[in-house]
Amino acid sequence: MIWLARVGVTLAGLFSLAMGLLFWADPMKAGAVLGLTSLDPLGTNSLRADLAAFFLVNFIACALALFRGKAHWLYGSALVFGLAVFGRFIGIIVDGPPAGIAQPVVIELVLVALLVFGARQLGKPRV
Repeated sequence: MIWLARVGVTLAGLFSLAMGLLFWADPMKAGAVLGLTSLDPLGTNSLRADLAAFFLVNFIACALALFRGKAHWLYGSALVFGLAVFGRFIGIIVDGPPAGIAQPVVIELVLVALLVFGARQLGKPRV
């Protein structure tokens, strides 16, 4: 089970790293992937800063869990993605379901599951 947890946390970390770096490198392209646009340079800067930070913090949490034995960091990462799912459900209730909403919800729920599973498995004492 420990290897499955490591693979899951690695995949979650690589996904977060890729998204974070994409937001740094090309915030408009990364924003388009998520259905976001910018109306002015401040909006582009916010996409680059805020959303890159969202994903890169999750990458760092995964790296700390895998390489430093800090599995508890994964709970915070899972909470971030869990709150994103909660926000999506609020949007669905308030505004109705937008086209394409299933994909990000599924991705975020899978990430939550991988991160919680990883935290539980990697946080167990090894004998």
